[in-house]
Amino acid sequence: MSIGDERAQRRRLDVVDCGLADYREILQQQLQLQQERRDGRIRDTVLIVEHSPVITLGARQSANKLLVSRKELAGRGIDVVEIRRGGGTTAHNPGQLVLYPILRLRELRLGIGDYIRRLETIGAELLSQLGVRATRREGFPGLWIGDRKIASIGVRVSKGVTCHGMAINIRNELSIFDHLIPCGLDGVEITSVLKETGQHYPMADVKEKIGVLLSRHLCAAPASRSTGADTGVPAAANESQATSHSRRKLPPWLRRPLRASPKYREVEKTLSSLQLHTICGSANCPNRGQCWSRGTATVLILGEVCTRNCKFCSVPVGRPAPPDPAEPARLAEMALKMRLEYLVITSVNRDDLPDGGASHFRDCIDQVRQKCPDMKFEILTPDFRNCQEQALQILSEALPFVFAHNIETVPRLYRAARAGADYERSLNLLKMAQTTGAGTVTKSSIMLGLGETEVEVEQVLRQLREVGCDRITIGQYLKPSKDSLEVVEYIPPAKFDFWRHRASDLGFSWVVSAPFARSSYFAEQDNIQAHLAGDPGLAESRHNGIT
Repeated sequence: MSIGDERAQRRRLDVVDCGLADYREILQQQLQLQQERRDGRIRDTVLIVEHSPVITLGARQSANKLLVSRKELAGRGIDVVEIRRGGGTTAHNPGQLVLYPILRLRELRLGIGDYIRRLETIGAELLSQLGVRATRREGFPGLWIGDRKIASIGVRVSKGVTCHGMAINIRNELSIFDHLIPCGLDGVEITSVLKETGQHYPMADVKEKIGVLLSRHLCAAPASRSTGADTGVPAAANESQATSHSRRKLPPWLRRPLRASPKYREVEKTLSSLQLHTICGSANCPNRGQCWSRGTATVLILGEVCTRNCKFCSVPVGRPAPPDPAEPARLAEMALKMRLEYLVITSVNRDDLPDGGASHFRDCIDQVRQKCPDMKFEILTPDFRNCQEQALQILSEALPFVFAHNIETVPRLYRAARAGADYERSLNLLKMAQTTGAGTVTKSSIMLGLGETEVEVEQVLRQLREVGCDRITIGQYLKPSKDSLEVVEYIPPAKFDFWRHRASDLGFSWVVSAPFARSSYFAEQDNIQAHLAGDPGLAESRHNGIT
């Protein structure tokens, strides 16, 4: 039975419901379909299925951990199958939704990492419809609710065509996971939609929902459409633009090749091995390829679940886990391994903590300084809504650093864009930060393209200078997720040049103004204008609208 409307069929994706089926039979069907897709005999296809009880062992042997013998499992009616997908041990049984996409990635313009993130997006949107808010965790493919795992991903790509895929726990019996260590991760608790919500959703309804999402996210894009793989803009941002009612197309100055140099891969590997988050990934920053290739990254502490729901941002919202006391030490180890000289530390909003997370910022700086005494720091903080004086007093114990807090947009747009924030409160925080220590440098950032007027932007710049803000970045807003605010206007590079000169005239000592500018972009450069003038690579970038 095919699932999906006529539009999905026209867009070249077949979604097939295999019902309840034996794992080994579906495995053989996958391999056959994969060969047929390579030969061009079929179009992109996704099998959706529930399996009889089975435990599968992936290609990563160190992550394959059974807690009982295969003989005992067989006695309990649980099959064990060794396969060549990524990842380690996992389990399938009735009530779990399993997806097996057979896709030619080149036609979707996706790399393997982008494809895995696309699967995570599909799973997260399905779970959201079922009343569960799930999030990604860098370095651990799948979906999580706090420390509980609800979806697993293991894929294999051969000659550009995918097989295997994703399993999402809907209403399955979870005791099967007592026989293994999921994905080789000790102490991981497995959960399901039923366990989290108490709701018994009919699997037929769940399959209808996933059919719609698969058709939306995995249909081959028309050749004329730009995507994240060839522009460097996050796939989620492009995808949202492409499916919006306005069908707004990215202008040429917002297209950038994605860099994946050896240095990029080194940074990615280091962050993953230490289980550290970055705002680069959590907020779908378009500069990730460029910054990571330079060996710099903005580290996201205090988890990647935010207590606010700002509509310009794609960071997941929910109830965060308590601060990880081991995170400062891991951050210090990362700084030492990467031989960093300048570290930007930011966090989600943590309104659940009495000090807004200020003491964790301080501890991270202190731990890094112990291993890297010459390190320079920039902290990009939330607004510490209920504890500004207390937070700044705590942070003063970790001076010196550049103190950054983003104003984000003009006051008129706060209600739509910045849930729980207040423009005057943010200005006040920047003003108070000047008193944390002699010579403290303050910094802020504003996005353009949300519908602000030039008069409003001028007012914000003037008020930032009035509270003593020294540095400013001005960049283009890009819609990072389906549920984020729409882009009202793409601002041309010439207008960013205008605002760069205007900000300098108003007295800002450090200005980065360009479409791709973000709050920590080239933050390590003390004299940004001199650096721009003396770097041929940046001169070329600036010619293309990247300052």
